[in-house]
Amino acid sequence: MKYICKRFIQLLIVLSAICIVVLWVYKNVVYPRKYKDIVEQACSIYNVDPNLIYAVIKQESKFNPNAVSHSGAKGLMQLIDTTAQDMAENTNSIDKNNLDIYDPYTNIFLGTKYISYLINHFDGNYYLAITAYNAGMGNTKAWLKKEYTDYTTFSDVYECIEYSETKNYLNNVINNYNYYTRLYE
Repeated sequence: MKYICKRFIQLLIVLSAICIVVLWVYKNVVYPRKYKDIVEQACSIYNVDPNLIYAVIKQESKFNPNAVSHSGAKGLMQLIDTTAQDMAENTNSIDKNNLDIYDPYTNIFLGTKYISYLINHFDGNYYLAITAYNAGMGNTKAWLKKEYTDYTTFSDVYECIEYSETKNYLNNVINNYNYYTRLYE
């Protein structure tokens, strides 16, 4: 009996160590919170959940500040030049005359401001804001007009999206968001 208890305790120690390693890998490799100070500052100013910004950055660039998409979107949050310029207006902490979209501070602040704008535009609906972040407000609004629903659930928004890329994007960002929320809250 004593031998069984000793083996059981050893097994518990090994399993605990494995859990700690897996959690560390998830937090530092799979779902990191890089640029934490910048993200938290921007989210505080623009009233956005930091986990949503981490989820978007993970999906858009995998935390690569030099990322460029096939459509010319740049940086951590994959901003296009016109969106960055629009968001730089009336942003005191950003020099709109020397806009460096690849700079993490600039990119995160402008991307967070844009997501905040989209969330407010869609009355707090994260699903619609994320959809518009990927496909544009024009496409998102056009999809909403095709069939009446309240679009408050993920499935309602998902079903109205006409681009498979945007459906995948919404799904991935929401999955990322859920993992960030579970890991860090």
